[in-house]
Amino acid sequence: MQPSQYRHLFFDLDGTVTPSRSLIEVPMVESMKKILESGRDVIIVSGAEVKQALYQTGGMPFVYLGQNGNHAYDEKQKQDLWREYLTDSEKEEVFAHIRSIPRTWEVPDENDLVEDRNSQISYSLLGHHADKAMKSAFDPGGKIRQELLAKYPFVSDSMQVVIGGTTCFDYIKKGFHKGRNVAKLIAERGWKKEECIYVGDALYPGGNDETVIGVIDIQAIENPAGTVQFLQSVLA
Repeated sequence: MQPSQYRHLFFDLDGTVTPSRSLIEVPMVESMKKILESGRDVIIVSGAEVKQALYQTGGMPFVYLGQNGNHAYDEKQKQDLWREYLTDSEKEEVFAHIRSIPRTWEVPDENDLVEDRNSQISYSLLGHHADKAMKSAFDPGGKIRQELLAKYPFVSDSMQVVIGGTTCFDYIKKGFHKGRNVAKLIAERGWKKEECIYVGDALYPGGNDETVIGVIDIQAIENPAGTVQFLQSVLA
């Protein structure tokens, strides 16, 4: 399809719509406003919590699929669409796996590594609020995290771990990944799949956008500037 034919646009957040854990920049705001004014839908799909995604986008009236889509929230309607919760036993499995991974690198803050987001647990190898440049340089292609998972696999009947953000392991319910939740929203809204596209910077094998491949059309980009260029082609 031509970019202008897409009506429902799904986006990764960090590295796609905003710099990692940073505020949306003016060129992106202006492009997104034009997309909304054209009658199209914008959906943010992120490993971050909904409140973090809202903060980074300045509360723009999008649909937010936070925690890999396990918490869905419609900002325009000001209501949750759905929310999955981890059980105490599932959380303990995750914490045990985190404890099993030896750390051979320094971290700025020991208390900033693990976030229990109720629908997901995220473990940042450096810290969720560590220096952004340091985090971006630590494991840019996910190789360190892939090697750690190969060496210390997470075995669970009901949970799985995916690589997220710049330094994170995101622990979610098995099969409750971005691809599954993108498909769920499309079905609930009655949208045509051929009118949907997903834009992300990690659509490579092992990337945190990989599970969307095969669900809807995809557009790989390298950074927010690439997303702005794509939005311009949609509006052309």
